[in-house]
Amino acid sequence: MATINFSDGEMPSVLIDVTRGSILSIFNTIFGAEPKLENEKAGESLGDGVVGIISFMGDVNYIIMLALPKASAIAMASRFCGFDIDYDSPDMGDVVGELANVLAGDIVARMSKEDFKVTMSLPTIMRGHDVEPLLPRGLPLEKLRFSMAEGDFMLKVAGAKSGDLVGRRPGT
Repeated sequence: MATINFSDGEMPSVLIDVTRGSILSIFNTIFGAEPKLENEKAGESLGDGVVGIISFMGDVNYIIMLALPKASAIAMASRFCGFDIDYDSPDMGDVVGELANVLAGDIVARMSKEDFKVTMSLPTIMRGHDVEPLLPRGLPLEKLRFSMAEGDFMLKVAGAKSGDLVGRRPGT
């Protein structure tokens, strides 16, 4: 069984590789095309949008944050559900939560193949302008920016030190 220690402040490549692989696979399955990994733009913010957050706990503790700008959330929700979802409705939170949940399930399976045992929480959803959880200082954070026909989106991966928990406990 493998473990990851974030004491050096660096994001281990296995977390980024697993997360990127999950995004490409799951979004290709759901939307019919792989999203394209883009270079991060300095100072880029979400603007109006929805964020789905999932915590992982086990051999490594970390969170993922799926951030969808408003236009991307509307287009992806429509494609995912097969009908339009109003951005301001509670259903939009449900859709983004389900996207984050499906992605997280794939990440758990991929982490297991890498000999890391992790469990995942239920999603936490935030909607607003430039919403972002405030994370403790010193945590490694990696931002992956993607584009696809339905719009741009970002996935952030944030680590936690051994024994610390970021976000919700798995199962809650």
